[in-house]
Amino acid sequence: MTQETDNANTTNQDHTETTQTIERADPETALNQLIQFDAVVEDDDGTLATTIEYEDVRRIYHDTYIEASHEQIITTMTDVFDIERSNAITQLEEGVVSRTDLITYLAIDSYVDASLDPALHAMMVEILNKIDPESPVPNVVTELTDESYDSFITEHPDALVTVWKRHCDPCRSVKADLDDILAGVPSDVVVAGIDGENAASFRREAEITTAPAFIQYKNGEQSAVKTGRQSPDAIAEMFTDT
Repeated sequence: MTQETDNANTTNQDHTETTQTIERADPETALNQLIQFDAVVEDDDGTLATTIEYEDVRRIYHDTYIEASHEQIITTMTDVFDIERSNAITQLEEGVVSRTDLITYLAIDSYVDASLDPALHAMMVEILNKIDPESPVPNVVTELTDESYDSFITEHPDALVTVWKRHCDPCRSVKADLDDILAGVPSDVVVAGIDGENAASFRREAEITTAPAFIQYKNGEQSAVKTGRQSPDAIAEMFTDT
């Protein structure tokens, strides 16, 4: 065997190792595991969403790596995946692993805090990257969107529309008092909620820039607004005639 042949075989072997991918795991098994880990929730209609708890963890890695330098991403890949630098560069440049993949991989690894089978881990990343986050709007109120809030106010001219946001500590504090807040709202007032981050038109019309927010409607017109963490008594006062 000549030296040239040896070199060619070595090059081919390196390329094979570089582009080799982990055998795919069963998607249903990976999804069921994510649901058991409370990283994903499934509604009665089959709709999937990543949980707020998982998204809190993912946000940490997103903020760390989304604008990290190319060199930092390469270094992290070599450490996390235990691969050679040249392999990491090739995988990143060829799109085998993206920056988003790395963020999701690190997030689920931290969130689960347990050893995962590599194939299962990779499939979890693939699944999580396709699922939208869970809405921050509490389940006990009707959820509105930019497309539905107008008709909602027309149908319910006396209403309280609450505005929520993900990764919002004041919103979480309000949720802890939500039962008491709702108990203080008159029975003829319908309460709804909207994800402020996904409702730009509503926020512009209502002139809302902060979450949480509470918008009172009387006879179909916006009549009062309170923003930030509010006590149940403060919300009840919105419906007290002065």
